[in-house]
Amino acid sequence: MELIKAFLPLIGVLVIWLGSGIYFSAKIKRHKESLVKDSSAPLNCLTLARGVEPTNYLRKYIVFVDNAVVGEIGSGETKHFELPAGNHTISVKIDWCKSMPFKFEISDGKNTRLQCGANYNNWKCMFMHAIKPAHWVYVKVA
Repeated sequence: MELIKAFLPLIGVLVIWLGSGIYFSAKIKRHKESLVKDSSAPLNCLTLARGVEPTNYLRKYIVFVDNAVVGEIGSGETKHFELPAGNHTISVKIDWCKSMPFKFEISDGKNTRLQCGANYNNWKCMFMHAIKPAHWVYVKVA
């Protein structure tokens, strides 16, 4: 009986952890199903899309274009940023983890589509933000 009492706090923590995991898995699944595909492509514009992933699900990324903050992007969102024609660099940041700068070009009469997200959506996400903060999030061609 004493042994069972000793493990009650551990069992309680495990039940809460498992329950929250099940809850957020179902919430993420519902979010993915409810997304409406944004196929609009405004001209002379950067379109940045972020997928729905369990890592950083509740948090927004800060978007930097040419080292200036231009906005935020949440999980499952697609944002359009009007930029002048020419070469630019983009990166996204969450906490101390900032992606590597990605170079892209805005052309007259065209839309540039990029995608951002987290590189680690498995067990590695528990420690990779501390080991490789520059590789935690990414920006790439959609």
